[in-house]
Amino acid sequence: MKRLPWLSLAILFAAYTSFSWFLIQSTATWLAWSLVLAFTLLQALLLTTLFDGLKALIKAWLKSDIGYFTLIIVASLGVTIVLVWFRIFGYFFVLIAAEILARLDLQNAGFTRVQALLILSTFSLLGLATGWAATIHPNLNL
Repeated sequence: MKRLPWLSLAILFAAYTSFSWFLIQSTATWLAWSLVLAFTLLQALLLTTLFDGLKALIKAWLKSDIGYFTLIIVASLGVTIVLVWFRIFGYFFVLIAAEILARLDLQNAGFTRVQALLILSTFSLLGLATGWAATIHPNLNL
C-alpha cells in the first residue's frame, strides 16, 4: 500500500487556495478563471505524463541556431513580462514549486504517472474550489 505524501499535498492545496483568494480579491473574469483551470491541468500533465515528450521536443528545437536565438528572444520577453507583473507571477512560481515538490514526493512514493496526474489535479482543483467557496460564502466556516 502506497502512502500519500500528505505534507507536500497540503502545501499544494494551500498554494492553490491562496491563489484562488487572490483571484477573487482581484475580481478576475471568467476568462481568467478558465485560463487558471487550463494552467492547473496543463501543469499537472506536463509534470507527469507529457514530460518525456516535452523534453524531446526541446532537445530537437535547440539543435539549431534558430532555436537558440528564438529561446533567447522568448526568454528575454518572458523576464520582462514577469518583472512587470511580479505580483501575479509570484503566485505562479509558488504554484509551480508546490506542484513540483508534490510530484517528486509522489514519484518517490512509487505512484505511476497516471496516478500522480490524478492526485495532483485533484488536490489543485480542490484548493481552487476551497478558496473560491471560502471567499464567496464566508459563512461556511471553512
